[in-house]
Amino acid sequence: MAASRPAAGRRIAASAPGKLAVLGEYAVLDGAPALVLAVDRRCRARIGPSGSRRSTLETRFPEPARHDVEPGRQTGMALIDAAATGLPGASPEPWSAVLDSRELFFDGRKLGLGSSAAALCAWAGAWAAWTRGGAGLAASRPSLEQLIELHRRFQGGSGSGLDVAAAYTGGVIEFRLQAGTLPQVGSVRLPNSVGFAGIFAGRSASTPDLVARYRSWKTERPTEAAERQRVMEDIAEGGCAAARHEDSKEFLRAVDLYGRQLDVLGRAIGADIVTVEHRAIGEHARRFGVTYKVSGAGGGDLGLALAADDDALRAFERAVGDDGYQVIDLCLDRQGMVVEEQAE
Repeated sequence: MAASRPAAGRRIAASAPGKLAVLGEYAVLDGAPALVLAVDRRCRARIGPSGSRRSTLETRFPEPARHDVEPGRQTGMALIDAAATGLPGASPEPWSAVLDSRELFFDGRKLGLGSSAAALCAWAGAWAAWTRGGAGLAASRPSLEQLIELHRRFQGGSGSGLDVAAAYTGGVIEFRLQAGTLPQVGSVRLPNSVGFAGIFAGRSASTPDLVARYRSWKTERPTEAAERQRVMEDIAEGGCAAARHEDSKEFLRAVDLYGRQLDVLGRAIGADIVTVEHRAIGEHARRFGVTYKVSGAGGGDLGLALAADDDALRAFERAVGDDGYQVIDLCLDRQGMVVEEQAE
């Protein structure tokens, strides 16, 4: 039977959430577990027929830009083209699309919520549905392994994929790389009494640059790096176990210890993983009995505050807000990548 043509007015909408890393940054690259939250700031993609001979793409990251695409040509946007060339299938007709990740930015600056991973998941989900549906094939979303590989390709080969996994699955996950490359993802949850908040330190950071410096340090100082990895892995293992067993006290202790180890690691590799801004926010946290650490690769971006006492967490938020830092309104997002077909 011949493949059916796409239905008139057929459109695809997809979205994927951002993330906050709680435990396991850097050490996850060498097999340690990471604990990651998906948060309710989403990247959103829409794709449908263009109505002309050329395809058009509008990106909002966060400033809008328009890209006109000749038939058979790539867009010139590395993240978009990674999905188009890395996933099977081709568009059945010229298309018009929007990819919007403004929710993962603040005042024009990225927040460190994994915006590129969320964007890739949203776009790849929409693109796969568009190309397969247009070819008369059953809907099939890309696998997590495919998306992690595409994201690594986009980032020049770096990254564990934990941000992609959070965007793909949603909720709270424990993420680990098997044999250095294959992702293992398990669903967990924060201990019931623990709340969290994101604090923007005021400047954005480059995760690939920091990871590259970490890898260089490991090559130059293998003995020191192995010992640091062991310490960080032990703390991450303990924190993930505490989350699984609903032990809020031990969980918060592990988060605090891991944050301190990220500071030690930054000094070792010669990078400000914990910046002066994060140190100042951490001082506020200690005053209120709140646990605070950088989230992700550090160097700026978001910090993560956690507490079993909601009143203490709210008082901390007011204090850092009064000191000029931006409290980012975040909640846990239990949904991961969502793809829907719409008809006009």
